[in-house]
Amino acid sequence: MPDLLVRVDGTAVPLSDCVWVMFRPCGCPCGVLTAAYGDIAHATEAQAWHEFFPTKREREKYQRQGLRLELMVFDRYRREIDLAAKCPHGKSATTQQTLDAAAGGQAGGDPS
Repeated sequence: MPDLLVRVDGTAVPLSDCVWVMFRPCGCPCGVLTAAYGDIAHATEAQAWHEFFPTKREREKYQRQGLRLELMVFDRYRREIDLAAKCPHGKSATTQQTLDAAAGGQAGGDPS
């Protein structure tokens, strides 16, 4: 696949040098998706949302809860994002997963 170019922070960069980072409403990161690899490209925010959450129902649920996506270059991701860090802003992910599982009758895996 030819390199697709995107504008990130005012600079044109290859999409293959980027990631989509998911953020909780508090601003803490909670997921990441490589924007392009092999013959796969997630060039738009809608494509990235679909890759994170395949069903429209899931996407709408998490968007209503305030999750957001941001496209950034790998260098910035490596400098600024630590997915292993625990969110200090309230409910832990495990607590939220438990609540969602009880409400929806499904197992964890919830990013909020």
